[in-house]
This record gives sequence, C-alpha cells and structure tokens, in this order.
Amino acid sequence: MTTNEVPDQPNVSHDGTQGASLPLPGEDSDPVRSPDDPQPAAAAGAQDQDEDSSSSLKGLDKLLPAPGDDQPDRKRKPAAKQLTQQEVGAKDLEVGLYYIQTKNWKAALSRFESAMVLDPENPQVYWGMAEAQRHTGDLAGAKANYLKLLDYDPDGPHGKEARKALKDPAIANAQSVAAPK
Repeated sequence: MTTNEVPDQPNVSHDGTQGASLPLPGEDSDPVRSPDDPQPAAAAGAQDQDEDSSSSLKGLDKLLPAPGDDQPDRKRKPAAKQLTQQEVGAKDLEVGLYYIQTKNWKAALSRFESAMVLDPENPQVYWGMAEAQRHTGDLAGAKANYLKLLDYDPDGPHGKEARKALKDPAIANAQSVAAPK
C-alpha cells in the first residue's frame, strides 16, 4: 500500500452494525441557522419555522404596545385630585372636631394648629385650639385663642362658649409667658 492510499474502512453505524450508512443532515437541519435567516426552499414548505422558534419576533406586536401607545385596552385610572389649601384646611378642621368629640385633645390640637396655618381667619379653628389647650392644661394658650375667636366672630356659634370659658378664674388669671428680652 502506498502512502497516498486510504485503506477501505468498513461502514459502521452508531450502534456498531456494519453496512449501515450514517444519515447526512439535510439542508434545513443546520444547528446554527438563525430563525432570522432566509429559509431553504425545502424546509419552507414543510413547516413555518417562525412559529416553532423561541426567538421569533412573530406576534410580538400583540404583546407589546406600540411606542407612544399607553395600553389603550385598559381604562386609565384618573389622577388623584390635588386638594387646594382651603380644602386641606377644612379637612384638618373636620378631623380636629372629630378628635374633640372623642376627647383626644392632643390630636385635636395638632389638627387645629395645622388648620390655623392654612386658614388663619377661621374662628372655628381658634375655638378648637382653645378647647384642646384648655383640656391639655395650656390655660394661657386657651385664653389667647378664646380672645382671638371673639375678635373674629363675637356673635358666632362659639362666641357664647368662649365668653363663658373666659369667666373661669383659672383661664381669666392665666398669664402668657413673655418672650425673654
């Protein structure tokens, strides 16, 4: 045998039997072919490769909205209404009145202080602050707020209550702490 000649090798299959030929891959069995590559003519008729490929882009438009399209199928939730300063002050006043009814004096005072910042000319705010201060022991603060209530609305619904409270000797004699000079 010469060096250029290849001896006849027996045709052996994977299971070790002789005489069987190894199957050759067809045109469409390329393991590295991308689904984006054009399909060979033989495989195109057999089945649509895009439907079987996990990297297919087919049907993607059904899953994702188009750019600028903010999910038109869903109803949009209305934006939360922004409350005005007066509405927030009114809400603080309402909650403060609730706290007075439940005798939660510290919470009431906090709400009336917030309402006073937002609505400083509301006499009901001063009445609520005075009531809360009287019950928490701040008699000088209560006296000052009863007097402010009478300045704003002497004949209003809480005017009579304020005059009665100011006749109480503890409130009438309460001294406000002067700021140091």
